[in-house]
Amino acid sequence: MDFSLSTIFEHFTFATWCVAIVLVVMSILSVAVALNRAIHFARARAQSMLFALTVADAMEKTNIDEVLANAKDEDYKFSYLSHIVSAGLNEAKELKQQSAAQTPNLSTVESAMQRAVSDENSGLNKWLTVLATIASTSPFVGLLGTVFGIINSFKGMEATESAGLSAVAGGIAEALVMTGFGLVVAIPAVWLYNWANARVEEFNKEMGNSASEVFDYVKKNIESF
Repeated sequence: MDFSLSTIFEHFTFATWCVAIVLVVMSILSVAVALNRAIHFARARAQSMLFALTVADAMEKTNIDEVLANAKDEDYKFSYLSHIVSAGLNEAKELKQQSAAQTPNLSTVESAMQRAVSDENSGLNKWLTVLATIASTSPFVGLLGTVFGIINSFKGMEATESAGLSAVAGGIAEALVMTGFGLVVAIPAVWLYNWANARVEEFNKEMGNSASEVFDYVKKNIESF
């Protein structure tokens, strides 16, 4: 028997083709999610760095209105830093206006920035559950195709009333191809998920540090708000 892929594909049943199509869709989805996250991460990093450079002088001069105006700019739509700074400074400004005659309680400023960090974290993690699901389930989807291949082997034995290689070879080849296909989809998905998860952890550290720095800034300059 010819064991070329084209010959093996000729032995695929409808059920096996359905499994193969599902695996192809899962593979495309994993690549699409990874590209989406890569673009989002790059934008978040670049826009945050640009925002930091843009507002550095205004922050130094305690020009809060200018900082907040910049934070609303569409150029910083994906900047985690602009969202954290905006949340902290807006809360501090409102708090100062409400507590003009006394020292304001800054715990609400910290809470506002924690909520902003949480929102940013949710945005960074968007679609990663899809990647994790593909990584964990695609081997089993491949095994489902393996089961159909083994069933075809038994059907071949029944049809030829023989247990020889020619009777079972097509089904076994089909089963092995589907097992391999499932692994080919799963392994890159695992790599991509681990990469994306590591990047999110890096962003979480940066956001935590940024929130801490903004809180210290507010404590030192609250009287100038």
